[in-house]
Amino acid sequence: MKKAQYITILKKLFLLALLLRGLYNGEIKAQETDYKAYSLFIYNFMKYIEWPEAQSKGDFVIAVLGDSPINKELQTLVSSKKLKGRNIILKKCNTPEEAAGAHLLYLSDSKSSAVKTLKEQTKDKPVLIVGEREGLAKKGAGLSFVTLEDDGLKFDINKKEIEQHQLKIASSLIQLGIVIN
Repeated sequence: MKKAQYITILKKLFLLALLLRGLYNGEIKAQETDYKAYSLFIYNFMKYIEWPEAQSKGDFVIAVLGDSPINKELQTLVSSKKLKGRNIILKKCNTPEEAAGAHLLYLSDSKSSAVKTLKEQTKDKPVLIVGEREGLAKKGAGLSFVTLEDDGLKFDINKKEIEQHQLKIASSLIQLGIVIN
């Protein structure tokens, strides 16, 4: 093999390696979820949604249904923040029944199929259901996260569901999300 052919093959292998590395890194990046950002969004949801007077006293309870890395981020958040002077309590749940009494119910990706059950169980109760998976607001959650192509994070708003749960959403929050109904 001539030296020129050898150098050409090495260049092609090097370019192929760079291409594969770029694709691999892009794949990993697309699969990562920024749960710290999710937890900050949730905190702001709590601040810009109003619960009825009867649910505005005592501890504010967040229930996380299913396993999700957000538990760690929310634990950090609730240990350092209050909601309008109220303590925030984090409750990990494995079944919808364990989430009873929560003000905000976070539905993890692994339990997203329970959205219709939760919608029925919480009907006419002041509970905000937040879905980790895109599209859950269309199926009965009040809010659900949406990851944009540029890795930005937005959220869908099902205003009808929020209002059916006796909650009021601030217009400033509506302007930041994507209203689906």
